[in-house]
Amino acid sequence: MAAASSAHDEDGITSINITPLVDVFLVLLILVMITSSLLDHREIPVSVPKAANGGEKAPKASGLTMDVDRKVYLDGVESDSAAIALALRDEVSKDSTHQVLIAADQRLLYEDVVRLLDWVKGSGVRKYALKVSKPG
Repeated sequence: MAAASSAHDEDGITSINITPLVDVFLVLLILVMITSSLLDHREIPVSVPKAANGGEKAPKASGLTMDVDRKVYLDGVESDSAAIALALRDEVSKDSTHQVLIAADQRLLYEDVVRLLDWVKGSGVRKYALKVSKPG
């Protein structure tokens, strides 16, 4: 059949099979989705205090963190008190049962942790928790 001549040889290519190209793009899309989810989870180094009766798993909530340098982060993004209050008020207006999980380095002063609690309560959040780790 390869040696046979037909009228189709002179017309040229009238269609292109794009299935392999689509397969390559789908694989690339999956790789980008996987790597972006791994890169998105930045962790702020905080040495939280230990508590023997701490819960196993934290509820779904906003994360408010203060590191040893007194930098404050809301859900992993460095923020100031005004931005935190605005964001938390917005969350409370969407869901009145919104919770905040507060993590503060154990080397901080008690006054710094109280300031975080004051920001949270001033934003209208009714439920909040302090993040601790189990000893041992």
